[in-house]
Amino acid sequence: MFLNQFKIIIQSGSPVVEEAVHAVALPEDSEVVLTTVDDYHKAWNENMIDAAVIIDGKTDDLPEVSREKGLVVYLLSVDEMGAVRQEQLAKADMLWVMPKERYQKDLLEIYYKKLLLFMKDVADNRKQKICFNTLIDSLPDLIWFKDRKGAHLIVNDGFCGAVEKTKEQIYKKGHYYIWDIPKEEYEQGDYVCLESEDIVMEARKTCHFDENVKTKSGMRLFKTYKSPLIDADEEIFGTCGFAHDVTELQNISKELSIVLSSLPFAVVIEDPRGMAISVNPEFLKYFPNERLGEKQSFADWKQKLLEERSVKNGESIEIELKGGGDKIVLKYREAPVIDIFGEVLGKIDIFQDITIEKKFGEQTLYAATTDFLTGLNNRRSLFRYLDDKKSCRQMTMITLDLDNFKQVNDMYGHKEGDRALVETARLLKECFPEDFIARLGGDEFIIVQIRMITRDELQKEVGHMIETMHAYYSSDVRFSRMTVSAGAAYSIIETGLDHEIENLIQRSDKALYKAKESGKAKYVFLE
Repeated sequence: MFLNQFKIIIQSGSPVVEEAVHAVALPEDSEVVLTTVDDYHKAWNENMIDAAVIIDGKTDDLPEVSREKGLVVYLLSVDEMGAVRQEQLAKADMLWVMPKERYQKDLLEIYYKKLLLFMKDVADNRKQKICFNTLIDSLPDLIWFKDRKGAHLIVNDGFCGAVEKTKEQIYKKGHYYIWDIPKEEYEQGDYVCLESEDIVMEARKTCHFDENVKTKSGMRLFKTYKSPLIDADEEIFGTCGFAHDVTELQNISKELSIVLSSLPFAVVIEDPRGMAISVNPEFLKYFPNERLGEKQSFADWKQKLLEERSVKNGESIEIELKGGGDKIVLKYREAPVIDIFGEVLGKIDIFQDITIEKKFGEQTLYAATTDFLTGLNNRRSLFRYLDDKKSCRQMTMITLDLDNFKQVNDMYGHKEGDRALVETARLLKECFPEDFIARLGGDEFIIVQIRMITRDELQKEVGHMIETMHAYYSSDVRFSRMTVSAGAAYSIIETGLDHEIENLIQRSDKALYKAKESGKAKYVFLE
């Protein structure tokens, strides 16, 4: 325990008293300042604590002191006891009665040892009480101690602040007075602790309660922990407890719930074990059959979902769902929930519906890379494709345009000319289903092959294409004068090299020019 310093004043004319005092070993954590005087008034101070004055012999002048300040010890012989008035003896805290052999050293040592032990108990109890009161008053929560009948014996400053009363006003008072609630309302209401003390005493253990309490500032929600006070003989002599006001936390929780419910995307909050502790309505809109709770780990469910339905798109993860026949795309992301100490308390998982944005992006990309009239790839798409495939083993380019196309426009108008281009695109897709086809502009088209093909095979495919085109054009009187001319070139490279794209385009263009010079409706391969 704490170190105690005791002040002992001895008023005695016998050296035996002082000798006996010096012969006694001091209690643990104790020291003594010993003073011997012929008149205790010379050394006594009313403000002394942990002090005792030993007065040897009959006197009519015993000091009156508080037990908390000091002790008065009266040392008398058996014969002197009868000569001292009763009221004078009552002023003494201790009587050391000696036999006729007035100064028996062994007996004096026993008396003095008991005095020191008693003073130590008093000092220790006082300091423990100070520690206890300082501790509970430094806590903002409500702390109290009650007797078996529910009267409050000890409360802290936090309790006083909550009920707006002093400790003196609260002492030995019950709930009606303390919380300013009429007895009838207390007995009928569901906002007070009611008989929780009886539950605690019957259980003989600490119990937890959520209690609604009506205060002057309105209703408050307290989380309370109450325990029985059990004496050494196993008898319960009261209860104690503390209450933490969680009203604001509950309000924050309600507000968070409202916020989560109003968010336009699905949100799940999971604890460190991967269990879902909060799911907003938007989540159930996309996953209506999921009942996430204690029996199913959300982390396990999420992992399975990501493995089966997710795709990586750059730095984001997209989840594809089917809803009413239409594809739904959710963008998934997660973030840790971290407290002020940097500890991870769980995760927040967000599923954002990007279906519309995805469709718009796809439409925008299609419009940017597709020829509006024919639906084929456009020039921008061509060069993006060539850059992506420039390291392939073999690349073949077939450039073609329509012979006498201008005559169709001049004779039948641009509407028929557009139809001729659309039908040409359709036929090209049928002839080269596996290859990249683009409209370069006007009536000029290009086919890019990245597969291994021989010159004979290439000639056969291009020849088939020209024949197919001619057969279709001949069947329509408006297109009957149209034919197709084509030029082709290819290159084969070693691993680790790139094709010379510009050179390959130039060679296929040159081959097309030669085909048209040779009389149209021709095919030329430039070696």
